[in-house]
Amino acid sequence: MHWSAEYIGLPWQVGGLTRDGIACWGLARLVYAEQLDIDVPDYAASVSSLTERAEIASVFADGTSAAGPWTEVSVSEASEFDIVTFHRAGMTYHAGIVVAPGRMLHISGKDEDSCLVDYTNGRWAPRLVGAYRHKARILDTVMQAA
Repeated sequence: MHWSAEYIGLPWQVGGLTRDGIACWGLARLVYAEQLDIDVPDYAASVSSLTERAEIASVFADGTSAAGPWTEVSVSEASEFDIVTFHRAGMTYHAGIVVAPGRMLHISGKDEDSCLVDYTNGRWAPRLVGAYRHKARILDTVMQAA
């Protein structure tokens, strides 16, 4: 069974960080912690929904400086566990976790539990902004190749 199966069907909650209620970034944090043993920052901790959106948008707005542990990769080269980002309400603040080329695990609102969707077609394709890889994953890949 694919690792993503245990994350499908989690309920949405504004700013949620647990299996009892989770938002898109909370889902990314949960997957990274449980599957990769990588602790990623909670960019949205203790902030309002609008502020949360702006904070997350600023993290991925520039793939070079503000992105901290994230390195921008080509969307066409996005691979398992990369983060893909999307425009919503005029900001880049929605995130999904790549499970396979063109497919992501995500959660987008109270009417939809976490699920797998295609991000290259349908409603997400025109909103796609970029793909990002955690620097710890890049280091692991380099060390495994050596």
